[in-house]
Amino acid sequence: MGSFRRQFWLACAAALAATHAFMAPATRAATPPRRAERTVVQGIPKMFRWLTDQYPSIMERISDGLPAQGERGAVVDNLYLDMNGIIHMCTHSNDAELVVMSEREQFVRIFTFTDKICKIVRPSTCVYLAVDGVAPRAKMNQQRSRRFRSSLEREELMKELLAAGEDVPSDADAFDSNCITPGTEFMYKLGVAFRAWLTHKCATDPFYGGDGAPQIFFSGPDLPGEGEHKVMDYIRECQAGDEAWAGKDLKHCFYGLDADLIMLSLVTHEPNFRLLREKMSVRHARKGKKPKDPLDYGRYDFELLEVGLLREMLQLQFRPDPTAALAAKSYDLERIVDDFVFICMLVGNDFLPNMPHLEIVDGSLDLMMASYRELLPVMQGYVTDKEKLHLPRLELLLRSLAAYEPTYFARRGALEKVPEYEDPKLYADHYYYEKFGLMPGDLDARKQLAADYVLGLFWCVQYYHRGVASWDWYYPHLYAPLASDLVDLPELPLEFPTTGSRPFTPLMQLMSVLPAQSSRLLPRPYADLMTDTNSPLADAYPATFDVDQNGKAAPWEAVVLIPFIDEDAMVAELSAIDHNAELTPRERARNDVGAASLWTSADVPNVKATKEGKAQAAR
Repeated sequence: MGSFRRQFWLACAAALAATHAFMAPATRAATPPRRAERTVVQGIPKMFRWLTDQYPSIMERISDGLPAQGERGAVVDNLYLDMNGIIHMCTHSNDAELVVMSEREQFVRIFTFTDKICKIVRPSTCVYLAVDGVAPRAKMNQQRSRRFRSSLEREELMKELLAAGEDVPSDADAFDSNCITPGTEFMYKLGVAFRAWLTHKCATDPFYGGDGAPQIFFSGPDLPGEGEHKVMDYIRECQAGDEAWAGKDLKHCFYGLDADLIMLSLVTHEPNFRLLREKMSVRHARKGKKPKDPLDYGRYDFELLEVGLLREMLQLQFRPDPTAALAAKSYDLERIVDDFVFICMLVGNDFLPNMPHLEIVDGSLDLMMASYRELLPVMQGYVTDKEKLHLPRLELLLRSLAAYEPTYFARRGALEKVPEYEDPKLYADHYYYEKFGLMPGDLDARKQLAADYVLGLFWCVQYYHRGVASWDWYYPHLYAPLASDLVDLPELPLEFPTTGSRPFTPLMQLMSVLPAQSSRLLPRPYADLMTDTNSPLADAYPATFDVDQNGKAAPWEAVVLIPFIDEDAMVAELSAIDHNAELTPRERARNDVGAASLWTSADVPNVKATKEGKAQAAR
């Protein structure tokens, strides 16, 4: 950093840091947030690749990290499984084919693969199986986009197969992957079957119910929350409620395919954490061959990511200069880890779109990490403090990143042949007009966009560190504001819109995320609201829609241009349904969150009796 620029940042940091502390948004009762017209697919699908390229030593051979085949071992204490990845993988493939398989076959595949993972890892203390329940509203917008796209792709595939003269199963026979959503008949049956299977395994399989067996937990689709965040809630509860937890030196293993599991593992601050996932070479087709059937995977078809080693890499990368303002004695690795996770959120996640010039494939994460390391001694502190953000320091980081914004738009303008993007004086006005419909110079609207986005960042860090801050909050826009407009952050009005928010019911979530093509997955009165052209909600379920590549290369990265669901209008229509008269007892059971509970092997009669007998013998 040049001397003049460094002096500028030092002056800014000193002035801002002296007058502001860490902040968290207030919560108030108020009118619902403004509705946007469309929704968007977000996510961080390239994060795993970036991390393993950046820190290659964090990948570990399974033979080095897990017990040998058939041995119980104590290499892993707690095993957590994000079950939705398993459910999708065992019920349908991502290849261009329609799946016809009975529910029984699908359930057997799911249970067989789950058993395979448990016995490869062989944890000594705990197995926690977590299925996605109703998600926060902030996640539903992404789910809605994915499911609309999935239905459209399914229809296009059927047309292609018919045109090629191939046999195509009827719509009723072909598997609709959208049924892997809480509240459907499929997920209700799976939850019931899973509990029965686990009870049977506890009675017949020594691994689950024998001497030294780990305790088994099953959180089904009837319990609200995303699967991986149910696991996070469990870990936080143990950390808070068990004083000896920290001293146990527990070794954790999290199975799942989502790169976000890396970030969640980091914010537990547990020093011994591994992620287990299949190798990409077995998950994807190679040289015209179909991918390997998951039931045929062997132990060496999996790989481990060593999160604890990633922590060590971060410690080395961001260690301070002894002569800098942030001296070594004040250096805090845990704060560095939390800042690292937060910075990764800025390239997009499941709840917020990324700022346009911050793309993993363009090297933005490398840029952000370099800028953060350069600014760390200047800021004289950290950007985050668990679920809180230091807005002045965040603003300094964003100002540094905004300097690269004109270059990005100039390059994009040349590729897309948009001259306004190539002009450093016009690109911002053109972006806001094209994406938001804002007139040039509408600074008040831009400020509101900035406030909505920063509130979203608060929501995300609270979700990662403490759990759901607001079940009904969501980012009400399709695109992110420009980094150059994220200024005067401490002055922004940051309040979550409602108090005492609660999750949607499962059938409400289905109404919120499914397209009309999947209406048969809902009870008839609900389905009619989606398919009847005279329904007040009909506009929320377009049969076709446009997409906006928005500077992205891959089709799946495009913005899906569908309306947001109008929660107030939906609730009004659903309230008019006589659920006792118009829904069957099974349909009402699918919507009953009051009866949901966490299944645990400790309550299985034979396991409970065995443990009580051992306790009496010990006395």
